Amino acid sequence: MRYSTLMTAALLAGALAAPAWAAKPAMPLQQREPTTEERTSFDAFFSARQAAVPQGPWATRPLFAPAFEVERHGNKQPWRVIARMDSSPRRSHPDLCRQIRSSFIYDAKAPVGERWQEAAEPPRWYIWLATPTVPCAAARYTTLQDPKVADVDAVALLRQHRDLLGRARLLFAGNSQCAPYRALTYRLAALEPAAPVAGAPLMLGMVFESDRDTLARVAVRKSRGEYTAWNVGCS
Repeated sequence: MRYSTLMTAALLAGALAAPAWAAKPAMPLQQREPTTEERTSFDAFFSARQAAVPQGPWATRPLFAPAFEVERHGNKQPWRVIARMDSSPRRSHPDLCRQIRSSFIYDAKAPVGERWQEAAEPPRWYIWLATPTVPCAAARYTTLQDPKVADVDAVALLRQHRDLLGRARLLFAGNSQCAPYRALTYRLAALEPAAPVAGAPLMLGMVFESDRDTLARVAVRKSRGEYTAWNVGCS
């Protein structure tokens, strides 16, 4: 009996001594498919939007159905419903095809007909090299283009990304974060601005994804139309 009493007292003391800031376990992420009402509601919303803005990115009928993302953390939280729609591919440059992905968020408490709104995140541009004299068509592999990256630079980086990555691998060895991942297989995932460097007219960033969930960022220096791998970072 005394042993039981002492154990109870020790456990109680330990609980009281636990720091007040101790984090609670994260609630598991729950996901589900959209309901019929959510799908029907979005179809009506998007059709009305397409008719109201005929000159927008959906001037022609999209090639794909909307992609839904429905999730929440814990049973007591409301579901977060997002629909993403890709526009039909178009040329944004003689050598570049672009597809615009826009996101829309659902509010179940809003009046019928007002439940969908454009999400706060800006539309995303996905690009790939165009084939001469051939209309742009959906591509299997695309690259996310930051709007601050000019199309002429995007074309050059898409054409040279394998060579630039090959030269960047030499820089991996001198970077403790990147050295272990030097030999991995990478795919060009995004183009973005890079931090300026003294004496560099323009710096650009290339984001590569590996087949082992590693990200490698290659800063590229542009000078007089030439692109040079300048430094790297990995995560």
